[in-house]
Amino acid sequence: MINKNMSNILKRIFVLRNNTYRNKYIHTSGINFKIVKCKLFDIGEGISEVEITQWNKQEGDQVLEMESILTVQSDKAAVDITSKYSGVLVKKYYNEKDMLKVGSYFCEIDTTDEVTDSGDGEENKNVEEIKKKELKKEKMEKSNDNIPKSTLKIDNSIKASPGVKKKALRLNINLNSVAEHLNKKIISMEDIDYYIKLKESEKIDDKKSNESDMIENYENLDIIEQVELKGIQLAMCKSMNNSINIPMFHVNESYNVNNLINIRNDINSEIEKKENIKISITSILLKLISNTLKEFPKLNSKFNQKKNTYTMFKNHNICIAIDTPNGLLVPNIKNVNKKNIVEIQKDLLNLREKAIDMKLSKSDIEDGTITVSNVGSIGGVFATPIIFDHQACIIGISRIQKQLFLKDQSNELKTLDDIIVANTMSLTYGADHRFLDGATVALYGTKLKNVIEGLNTLDPYAVEF
Repeated sequence: MINKNMSNILKRIFVLRNNTYRNKYIHTSGINFKIVKCKLFDIGEGISEVEITQWNKQEGDQVLEMESILTVQSDKAAVDITSKYSGVLVKKYYNEKDMLKVGSYFCEIDTTDEVTDSGDGEENKNVEEIKKKELKKEKMEKSNDNIPKSTLKIDNSIKASPGVKKKALRLNINLNSVAEHLNKKIISMEDIDYYIKLKESEKIDDKKSNESDMIENYENLDIIEQVELKGIQLAMCKSMNNSINIPMFHVNESYNVNNLINIRNDINSEIEKKENIKISITSILLKLISNTLKEFPKLNSKFNQKKNTYTMFKNHNICIAIDTPNGLLVPNIKNVNKKNIVEIQKDLLNLREKAIDMKLSKSDIEDGTITVSNVGSIGGVFATPIIFDHQACIIGISRIQKQLFLKDQSNELKTLDDIIVANTMSLTYGADHRFLDGATVALYGTKLKNVIEGLNTLDPYAVEF
């Protein structure tokens, strides 16, 4: 016990000595001989691993109970990890950008708080848990003795129970292929059943699935770097893999946005000083898209492929694709149908700032009902966006460009005076063809076209218009 206490004192002295700009002397009265290891507990949503994006406290810093120690990023959202104790952070186990598994220790805190058994009980408990896991593993390995070895030759990172392996063997299914196709590390009975359904519907090519068993051979190429996808990029990969088997179709419509630009300029001249913001074309479009959706609720829905049902929603939670230095993020503005244009613009700016700073919460990401991707803000006159998160529809917005038109939508050119130059924008609608038909989407696009091109005035504070 004496040795352990001396070790804790030395740790504290070492940290304080290397942080002289924080402490000019050693304040031993705060030492309580209690070094507590902090563990990353379950943060929900089936998340097993996160990336450390920022340490909010450094070694030698004072930490208060419930104060944020670090910020982590899962494939869904950013989460602040808070301290259970007050004290001093004496050791960090990981650096920024490192991956941290749920259940792992990430730092040590020298605390003056009461800790049961000075943390020894917690460590003993962990030892007992490890022993139980090892016993369970031995039992599983003994059970696996009854399974042909050929079935067990799966990737070490892929986990499956003996029952799942037996079923895969009986049905002649390669678990590596199941894991790759579903982007999962833990395979369940339900995953096997779902994979079988996909095979029966001929949505999976066995030859293509077996490509995962091939060894990469780049001997004749000069490699720059091999990059492992993680965090946001891994989430994007999973989302696209889930969408690849959805039968999609696209409808494109061109819009004259002269009136829209003029109205946006009028609104900004009125509210820029008052609200300290500028209204963007995107914010106005979001409101017009929402208003038009009321007549087409089927586009604001999600599909359940297991039940072959779709669910329509009253909430217009419009997802916005935001390009960030860390990858593409798709948070959503909640209840656009109940907000005015000024409120939508403020929400959009707030989400963009949080996305760039990697501060999006779970609530910012969850419960989206339809998506808008403004690729035109970066570049591109045409796009074919891909739906995700089981949504029925995604709308791609192109950049504004000038085009020649005939006046009054005439079909005949009589003189050069009949030609006008207009600002135009293309909107591309991507939809799930399993329950949406082309006519419904085309009608929505035409209705929205009439609304946009028929605008004369717009009240930025009106919810209904």
